[in-house]
Amino acid sequence: MIKRLKQYELAVGLIQRQARIAVIIRETAIYKDVIKATYKELLGRPGSPGPIKESIRGLTHNLWRYKEATLFAKIFRSIENENIQGGIDNVIQAFDFFKISLPNSSLDFTTAWLVARDLRNNQLRLISCHQCSSPVLIIVGSEKSLERCCVCKTSLKTDP
Repeated sequence: MIKRLKQYELAVGLIQRQARIAVIIRETAIYKDVIKATYKELLGRPGSPGPIKESIRGLTHNLWRYKEATLFAKIFRSIENENIQGGIDNVIQAFDFFKISLPNSSLDFTTAWLVARDLRNNQLRLISCHQCSSPVLIIVGSEKSLERCCVCKTSLKTDP
């Protein structure tokens, strides 16, 4: 019973952060109808339906969103290094800290969740620029991944 209560508590927290319904289902295993009704009750509107994106490559189309995702990734990595077994709690903590740091950000919880997922699955890498030491988010295996540091514009490619 305690486990189920924690799942409901987590679902409410994710709804308050406006996570997509698919993310809430994946993290809590609560039925979709219950989540939808709770979403409407808590926020007065339905939650965002539909599947979870399989890739965050769309982040590279907008430099500002890419920078926001990079900042979130850096915060998430720091929290993840301190609390290895944190799971979704690490994503929530990083997102909340990110939103306090950058309250007008357009980065939503679901995108943050995707960044965290892809960092954990090694589909994203967070490296430091060799020129200015700024964090740089690299999409592994993507020719669309940025090839320059967003801060100092130094090329990240290494010559063969």
